[in-house]
Amino acid sequence: MALDQHRTVQTVWAVLLAAMGVLLCIKTPYVLRQAPASGFLSFARYFIGALLIVAGMKRLYGLYFSKPKESSPDK
Repeated sequence: MALDQHRTVQTVWAVLLAAMGVLLCIKTPYVLRQAPASGFLSFARYFIGALLIVAGMKRLYGLYFSKPKESSPDK
């Protein structure tokens, strides 16, 4: 049972990571309108958002689509 609970928590974490990345990318244009023009600020916000999305998708892929690693027998 603990293993299923661990997987559920990891799934929720992965979905939250991806959702925060999407929200950061969607909200960036509205925030930048209020801030002074800065190319680096715009780049940094989109970059962090993309990293969050990639991290969430990678975690979901690792949980559900990748095959578990087989342990090699000790010699």
